[in-house]
Amino acid sequence: MATDSGNRHTGLTWRAGWIILLCILLSIGIYVCSSRVPIIYAIDTDGRILIAQHVNTGTTLESQYIHSVARCPIIEKFEINEAYDIVLMESWNCSFGAGIETETPDDASTRMENGYYVYENINQPFSEIAFHAVALNDHTLTIDDKTWELSKHPFRGTTLTIFVTEERRLAYWKHKLQLF
Repeated sequence: MATDSGNRHTGLTWRAGWIILLCILLSIGIYVCSSRVPIIYAIDTDGRILIAQHVNTGTTLESQYIHSVARCPIIEKFEINEAYDIVLMESWNCSFGAGIETETPDDASTRMENGYYVYENINQPFSEIAFHAVALNDHTLTIDDKTWELSKHPFRGTTLTIFVTEERRLAYWKHKLQLF
């Protein structure tokens, strides 16, 4: 009898341990799925999400394209700040023409490098930026180490609005799955 009671007690303890472990894992899963994370989105004029990428403070963006009038390569470098703004840090161009900045922005500096006029330390925050890519010129957008060719399908010919928002991790995963 004593052995049977001991086995029953051991079985209950074992089950209780698994139930507690399952509850802990379930709680962690709920917390992770419902936690909010900063996401950068690129949305077209029809509201379709074309890019969804988790970002952090310090994430870098780089846009490279050929200016439509001056036919000059333009490189714009951005960084995500603590408020999740997209901050223009540097702008590179090799010519001055329609729509290309000719004066150094306040508190920025200018230098020449490899034939480019480089405006650095611009520190101009934007809540969103927009690009309109066409097939005529190559246009790329790089977020950290991932590059998208905006002059190709599905980006070509549409205006992309790019912004950062905090969103529940589960909603972000849903949007990421829809991109496939």
